[in-house]
Amino acid sequence: MKRFAQGSAAGMSTLLLWAAPLLIIAGLSAGFVTQRWNWLPLSLLSLGGIALLLWLIQQSRVSSGFWGRRSTQTSTNALLTVIAVIALLGIVNFLADRYTLEIDLTENRAFTLAPETRDVLQNLDQPVRVLVFDPNAASRDRLLLEQYRRQANNQFSFEFIDPQEQPALAKKYNVTQVGQVIVVAGKKTQRIDENLSESNLTPALIRVTSDRPIRAYFTTGHNELPLIGGAASLSEVAKLLEQRDVQLQPLNLLEKGKIPEDANVIVVAGPRQPFLRLEQDLLKEYLNRGGSLLLMLDVDVNAGLEDLLKNWGLTLDNRWVIDGSGVGQQVGLGPDTIIVSTYGNHPITQRFAQGPSVFPRAQAIRVDPVKDDNIVEIALSGPQTWAETEWKSGNLEFTEGVDTKGPLPIGVAITRQLSNNPPKEARLVVFGDSEFATDGVIAYQGINSDLFVNSVLWLGDRDQKALSIRPRETTNRRLQLNVTTSRWIEMISVFLLPLVGFGSAVFVWWRRR
Repeated sequence: MKRFAQGSAAGMSTLLLWAAPLLIIAGLSAGFVTQRWNWLPLSLLSLGGIALLLWLIQQSRVSSGFWGRRSTQTSTNALLTVIAVIALLGIVNFLADRYTLEIDLTENRAFTLAPETRDVLQNLDQPVRVLVFDPNAASRDRLLLEQYRRQANNQFSFEFIDPQEQPALAKKYNVTQVGQVIVVAGKKTQRIDENLSESNLTPALIRVTSDRPIRAYFTTGHNELPLIGGAASLSEVAKLLEQRDVQLQPLNLLEKGKIPEDANVIVVAGPRQPFLRLEQDLLKEYLNRGGSLLLMLDVDVNAGLEDLLKNWGLTLDNRWVIDGSGVGQQVGLGPDTIIVSTYGNHPITQRFAQGPSVFPRAQAIRVDPVKDDNIVEIALSGPQTWAETEWKSGNLEFTEGVDTKGPLPIGVAITRQLSNNPPKEARLVVFGDSEFATDGVIAYQGINSDLFVNSVLWLGDRDQKALSIRPRETTNRRLQLNVTTSRWIEMISVFLLPLVGFGSAVFVWWRRR
């Protein structure tokens, strides 16, 4: 009976000895990692302290000389070692939770936020919440939102909500189906109906945190490109601008008689008829008082804006730029369609790298810089292009001394300082083509939409915001095998490789027996 009692006391002592440090470390880890010292970490710490106190009391009652024994000192050292190891593991977990290191090895950096997005997140000046009305959202959505949270300096939060369990909240934001996303900042909200991605979440953030919208007026009355319609319209880029809180308005200068005071940008998109003198004077006056103007002018069209362009040191070449490299013909484009991959150093194009844009039947822009103007050729044709003088005849061959050899500027951005105190400047962007921004050309998957959208945003003084973020497209790397190849691979993997392995084993056994 005495032996049984001693065994029970020893077992209880061992249990308390191991339970005490484990409970204490668990409580500290739970508190530091979650940064919430609620009932869970406090309860673990309390239980650990009680277990340690009971162990000490038990050891003192068993032997008065307990603390002087060599075995006690050895056990104490072992206990401190265990506590140190567990504490080290807790610290490692804490640091891993707070300071993560991620390496994106995907080809198109699919899991890395764009620099534009990081700029927006790091400059958030108010809390933003993202409500995802889908309790079983895909893991990629959670990963994306977690990346946003880490970049936003505690100004970004997200929550996954089951609309069935919280019908009042779903009704408040007019959620009609599972998967809808609501971005909330103060009293402003923005809905995302399509799949959650960086290309639609960042514009939504800009829209709910913007203190003012950009108002872009598109001139009418000269047979310009329409904002709605088919392949020859600007509907796709118009949609992208509206997603970025740009308000699009038509403007008939003859009917209005003036340019609205709230106009941030005036867009002249592919006119087919000339502007009258009154309209020309209105545009000149608008620029002289610090306005922003985007001109998209086509070959062999008299838009009546020659004097305005001359005042800014520009002249339209009025000849097709021909591509002699043959690159465009490999993807079904004619020689009169050039692929641009060279861009100037400018806020409109600073994120483009070497992405291609497509310009059909474009003309070059001759630049004669005006003193003190900041002129940047934002889009240039390649070295194997030229301005074809005989483009009307269809004889598209380079003639030395007659045609002009590339590279040639297709797009130009100019900033003119009007005054320093108070600071005031005028901005002008000119493209020698209007088709590059139409729906039919954007379908080629170039960065044409980025070029147009960024131009409007820069003209509207939004060059410090995220301009345009395109969806990350995954390259299809699937290997297409014919039936014969598939059968050979199947036979090799199912029969030949196992047979080679079995034969090798038999050979080794035969040599060693």
